[in-house]
Amino acid sequence: MAKYDKVDLAYNFLVKKELDGDSFTLVELCEYTTWSIDSCRTYVSKRWHQYIDIDDGHYTTAGLRYLSKHEFRDIHSQKLKNVIDMSSKGVLLNKAKEFTLLAVSTYNNPFTTFKTYGFIVNIIIAWTALFHAIFDKRSIDYFYKDDNGQFIFKDGDKKAWELCKCCEEFWKGEQTPEKINLLFLIGLRNKIEHRSLPALDLAVSGECQASLCNFESLLVEEFGDEHALMAHLAIALQLTRTSQQAQIDALKQLQKENYRVVRQYMETYKNDLSDEVLENQKYRIRAFLIPKIGNHAKSSDLSIEFINTNKLSDEELRSYEQGIAFIKGVESPYKLKPSKVVESIKEHIPSFNTSIHTKCWKFYKARPNHINEKFKGEYAGYMEGFDGYLYSIAWVNFLISEMVDPEKIQKVRAHRI
Repeated sequence: MAKYDKVDLAYNFLVKKELDGDSFTLVELCEYTTWSIDSCRTYVSKRWHQYIDIDDGHYTTAGLRYLSKHEFRDIHSQKLKNVIDMSSKGVLLNKAKEFTLLAVSTYNNPFTTFKTYGFIVNIIIAWTALFHAIFDKRSIDYFYKDDNGQFIFKDGDKKAWELCKCCEEFWKGEQTPEKINLLFLIGLRNKIEHRSLPALDLAVSGECQASLCNFESLLVEEFGDEHALMAHLAIALQLTRTSQQAQIDALKQLQKENYRVVRQYMETYKNDLSDEVLENQKYRIRAFLIPKIGNHAKSSDLSIEFINTNKLSDEELRSYEQGIAFIKGVESPYKLKPSKVVESIKEHIPSFNTSIHTKCWKFYKARPNHINEKFKGEYAGYMEGFDGYLYSIAWVNFLISEMVDPEKIQKVRAHRI
């Protein structure tokens, strides 16, 4: 028998199944090609895996009909490295990867003024295409339908789910850091779409980097290592010594009136998040590039060391925190809305409510009775974007320690101004 006779039989079998819209079993493939059942199982799961889907023991093909017999032979022999997948899933995957690389190139271009907006627009397109490819692979219909079950059309094409809808469907009922990160970027895009706000770049670089890493992880998890983008990317060369004055200037820019709407959105969004999410690397990456001088004259005079804090002991972590404290920005301690304060305390003291909380801040003088835009106290501070007072976690801990004493509660309840 010639070298490719069985391979050609497999090609004819698979293409016919795809054209007919039929599924097949390994036994059927085995009988048609005379390969062993183990060989068939290996081929569908490894050599042809990008064109094969499985559901409850039944296999279907997608995109093989666009390949010639010779291209299929090369795929089977693992010789062809860049065969174009013209299936809907393949087209969507290519689109997702292209727009991701475009997002990165836009952000890393030193001549680009509006880095954040350019990145967000492109990464949202990339994420949308990736979700559509995943849904296509899972045979999930990702198009809108009317009340009668008919497809809704827009500009002659079926209206596909936008990214918000994709997030809700993919992470049903879950509030994962990846989902929260994407929803933040979507909302931010909507706020800055008609505004020129380059000073945002320093403020949301961590969220942008996290979105890119999350994309890469999901892409590889769903479609395999051969789709990884790392081969196309390198660590962007940067002017690492961003001057303190440059950071101060950027922060001042954020306080200007034309940033007010965006600033309010960012502060309100983040204030609603738990510390667990805010500290999660999948929501926002916090990376510090630490110059590491070579030990010898002929060695590299500068290298970069990445530290995984999850693998550090408590003592090592404290040591790094002491060093990082000199270079990292200071975040506002005032993150909690009054409702969040009440909710947190009720977990420990069920009888605690909004009315008691109001009496508490008055009794303990945690904040002024009137609006003082400059007030920043130990437990509360006025936040411009929120246009009101927010509270610190220290305030929650303080009240929990105080409210366990019945006498203290009585004094608070009886307090009059």
